[in-house]
Amino acid sequence: MNDEVKEILIDLIDYYNIVGTDKDPGFEPFAKVVGRASKALEREAAERKRSARLRSADVDPYAMDVVGMPKQMSFEFKHENEW
Repeated sequence: MNDEVKEILIDLIDYYNIVGTDKDPGFEPFAKVVGRASKALEREAAERKRSARLRSADVDPYAMDVVGMPKQMSFEFKHENEW
């Protein structure tokens, strides 16, 4: 469970504890919590969908854009004829 989900659950519990009391804020805070929860669910579904499409056969392990290089390790590669 990530921090965003924890915050949404805490806000939902806080809203539930206030409902029916004299400090009842009405429906608007609940609607905001529901909106945040649905956006979090959409992001999670998109992430799962994206990771499900990516298979290990789709990634070239020797491609430098996948492997990446830290800035302090920038090497100059020689062409095969430059030895």
